[in-house]
Amino acid sequence: MRQVLIAFLLCCAYFAIGSEVSNVKITGQDRAELSFLGDLPAEPPAWKISDNTLELMFTGTHLAPEHGGKLELESPHALIKRLSLYSSGDNNLKGKIVLNGSMEGIKKRIQMGRSGKDLVLAVDYPKTESATLKLMQEEQIPLTGLAVAGKSEGSRNYRTAVLLVLFVLLSLGLGAFIFVRFVKNKGGLSGTRRYLIEQLGYYPMGAKAGVSLLRIGKEFVLVGVTPNSINIISHLPKLQEQYEEESGFERGVFKQAIAEEVQRLK
Repeated sequence: MRQVLIAFLLCCAYFAIGSEVSNVKITGQDRAELSFLGDLPAEPPAWKISDNTLELMFTGTHLAPEHGGKLELESPHALIKRLSLYSSGDNNLKGKIVLNGSMEGIKKRIQMGRSGKDLVLAVDYPKTESATLKLMQEEQIPLTGLAVAGKSEGSRNYRTAVLLVLFVLLSLGLGAFIFVRFVKNKGGLSGTRRYLIEQLGYYPMGAKAGVSLLRIGKEFVLVGVTPNSINIISHLPKLQEQYEEESGFERGVFKQAIAEEVQRLK
């Protein structure tokens, strides 16, 4: 019991004697400003740079009891990523500040000063103009602005994709139309189709009369054509067999077959 009481008294003496950091605020527009609030020692903290981390040590200083010996902060500023403070157990308070962006001339860009009892640590942007610097400065906008910008960007991407698909479909349709017209002009699509009826050839038998070879489904029919009537002359099963056997059946073959059939009927 006596040892517990002594430990309690030592703990009270620890917090009653020495300096204290009650909180830390991160602000700034043209530069990042970290304000260490509380009853701080007159001596500024020792600090050093290791890679992109600024390490601090406050001698004879502790955190306010409500933080439980450790304080972690995510920074709203583009130059600062996060900050952490913790008691080292030897009556010293240590801190780590993780920096963002270029480390060029970082030691000259860090300043410490007093504001009453508080300590203000400032970090300036790099002096050189660069795209990275401009991007970091533009990041100093509210989170709601970022959300709206992201939504707007997604909407623009969607509209772009829809327009691209429409352009591709239009190009394919136009290409198909031009191809069909070209083939028709070259005679590749001879004859006419009306409800599975295809005219394969025509043989004139006078000024306004003649015979025509039709394909109705799979059947070949020879018909006589005059200005006033159309009459079936004959069915041609042999032409059907020949048509199915030959891959490229030309009009000349049909004309010859029509002529032979006309002579046979006479």
